[in-house]
Amino acid sequence: MIGYAKIYNIYQSIVFISIRIFISVFLSSYILRAGLNNSFDLSIVKLPLFLLFTFLIIEIFFHFKISKKLPEVEISSNKGNPLDSLTLKSLGIFLSSNSSQSLVRKLLKISSVNFMTSKMDILSKEEIKLVDFPKEELAKYALEISKNLKGKFVTIMDLFASYILLTEENTKILFNKNLKKEEFLQILFWARTKFASEENPQPFRISFSGEGIGESWVSGWTIETKKYMVDLTSEVLQKKPSFLGRESELKQLIEGMYKNKSALLVGEVGSGKTEIAQSLALESFAGNLKGSLYHQRFYMLLVDALLAGSENPGELEERLGYVIAELSHAGNIIIFIPSFENILGSSSFHLDLSGVLIPYIERGAIRIIGTVTPGSFKKFIETRKTLLENLEIIKVDEPSEEVSFAMLFKKASQIEELDNIKISYSAIASSLKYAKKYLPDRVLPGAAVTLLEDAAAATALSKKKILEEGDIIQKIESKTNIAVGKPGKEEKELLLNLEDEIHKRVVDQKEAVFEVSEAMRRLRTGLTVKDKPISFLFLGPTGVGKTETAKALSKIYFGGEEKMIRLDMSEYSEDGSLKRLLGSVPGEEQMPGELTDKILDNPFSLVLLDEFEKANSNILNLFLQVLDDGRLTDNKGKTVSFTNAIIIATSNAASEFIREEVNKGTVVDKKFQKSLLEFLQTKGIFKPELLNRFDGVIVFKPLGGSEIEEITKILLKELSDKMLEQDIAVSFDNGIIQKIIKEGFDEQFGARPISRYIQDNIEDLLAQKILKDEIKRGDKITVSIDSLSVITVSKSSQGII
Repeated sequence: MIGYAKIYNIYQSIVFISIRIFISVFLSSYILRAGLNNSFDLSIVKLPLFLLFTFLIIEIFFHFKISKKLPEVEISSNKGNPLDSLTLKSLGIFLSSNSSQSLVRKLLKISSVNFMTSKMDILSKEEIKLVDFPKEELAKYALEISKNLKGKFVTIMDLFASYILLTEENTKILFNKNLKKEEFLQILFWARTKFASEENPQPFRISFSGEGIGESWVSGWTIETKKYMVDLTSEVLQKKPSFLGRESELKQLIEGMYKNKSALLVGEVGSGKTEIAQSLALESFAGNLKGSLYHQRFYMLLVDALLAGSENPGELEERLGYVIAELSHAGNIIIFIPSFENILGSSSFHLDLSGVLIPYIERGAIRIIGTVTPGSFKKFIETRKTLLENLEIIKVDEPSEEVSFAMLFKKASQIEELDNIKISYSAIASSLKYAKKYLPDRVLPGAAVTLLEDAAAATALSKKKILEEGDIIQKIESKTNIAVGKPGKEEKELLLNLEDEIHKRVVDQKEAVFEVSEAMRRLRTGLTVKDKPISFLFLGPTGVGKTETAKALSKIYFGGEEKMIRLDMSEYSEDGSLKRLLGSVPGEEQMPGELTDKILDNPFSLVLLDEFEKANSNILNLFLQVLDDGRLTDNKGKTVSFTNAIIIATSNAASEFIREEVNKGTVVDKKFQKSLLEFLQTKGIFKPELLNRFDGVIVFKPLGGSEIEEITKILLKELSDKMLEQDIAVSFDNGIIQKIIKEGFDEQFGARPISRYIQDNIEDLLAQKILKDEIKRGDKITVSIDSLSVITVSKSSQGII
């Protein structure tokens, strides 16, 4: 192997390549010139022809024999000598280098290594600092790296990775590029996948895809079928779907279809069900599958086209009969039906074709590949035993993060070619990290692929050459209006002073506001569990700031109070209330889910559950799943994600307990919270498992006199601001403030009646005076009380300047 490596290295050197080009050009031109001048007299060009053919034989021998030479020892069998498992290229460079520095310089001239540096965001070779150490150590560690990646041999890329990792302590290359060792190894895996030919050189082989001339004539015509279906072949050939990471599912599909059965791919949206079906179509077109799957045509059913123009069920059945007759006669068509529930009576089309199709599926007269979500499978298919017995059920689960990375690496290469840009590793990692925020209703890898494609298109249109992490984050933030990347300077300032921002609307409640602020800081710095929503249970008497805190949080984090989904849980105390939250079941009169549909439309929302303790026990049990898993399945079988929401449940339960303890002077601390939770459990108000699901159980104290006065001033300031929008300046003296507190405050209902008092006694009075033209635009007025404590409005002679 060492001899082969030396020959390869010499033969591929720049000097030798130049000599080879010169020999080829010189001999070819000499033969051509001599032949033209001497009417192609073979006696004159015999020797040059002999030399040219000899040269070509050597080139062919080098290309097909020497350059394809593999190491004799695979990594799994290596006993400790790394040179035995180095590929021809890597061994040649290793032997020709007299030091590690010399070795790295040569590595940096190779395309596969340049690919790695570009994905590391290394812009110039000068960023790679050269450190000298025994090159044998480098080869030994490269063997270990390749073994961990389940490689077959040690490649050039492994040698480079070995150098980067061994010198990281001195060079800080990865640290400066904000890369961890695990992330760098993923870049190595990406490079090994893209340049797999070094480790697994493919033999020269001629292959012909598609049918031969006239093969399609053997099958019957499908004139009627084409009215309601579309041929997927051209789309599949253009897309070139990949089944990387789905080898097991594709094998199951092939085996099922080979037995003349129909198949159903069951998985969440984005799991890659369609890609698996398209991969089968591509393999069949290429002639890689035999028997009943050899050169099959793949048509996709268009349910809306099938229904269009049919005035009654009889006409629809007649159409379907013609189509089935054609398909049965043709014998080489497989029907692809996405969202299989659409032909089983789902709410989308109200069309149930199962009774018509089952006899043909049973006989294998027609073959179908359908896709369906787990929720729809459970509702529409699991109960149909006859249909189920004739379908090959293939589960398509969400892949692991490791497999998702591999899938994205493959997809990234296609996107790079399509949009003519480069995609950095950080962009791929970000698309995987933030995919669920961009498309909450999809799973991996689909959500990440769509995010990557959308960001790549935007980058290409902006005429940038590289898609980076910032472009991914910008794409998400532009769609969701939610900050997802690292907090910027302004946001850091806001987060560090979040208590002050909330206190602009919420009086006192320092402990509660502090706990909420701490939780939000954890959320934005990435210290929370990513697959569940952040949630709080606010406990305390009525009118002490629980709802106002939720409103303030919605405005600060989601950009406005309109981003709040508010449900009065006292309206969901009956046994049938669950249907109102989850929507109607298929077949009933359509009723949207008052919770699920709103979250589907606005996944980035604050969900406020008022009077949570009054909800039906079934609903409380439902929220065990929401708070823990961050997802819920509605009555239509659709999975709804809550991972991007903030859930706040408020409760007046234990209000008297809180009031009595605070009046005694008990400090609201961890000990107090523990006693409160024990009280709630003892009284059977909330189950322990539900309380434990919340990220924080936060206590709001009863308000004192000074807090009530401050709240009154805030409410009057809001009224003053509304009047100022009409160019009317309003001020309130201390007398009116004290009157409002005295007559409006109710200890049982907190500060809430104060707002109603201001509305009934001050806002109504001002409204009447405006309508009577007693108060006009530009006026400056003061609201006060007279000696009889009657509310008066006096106007300043100066007005607004």
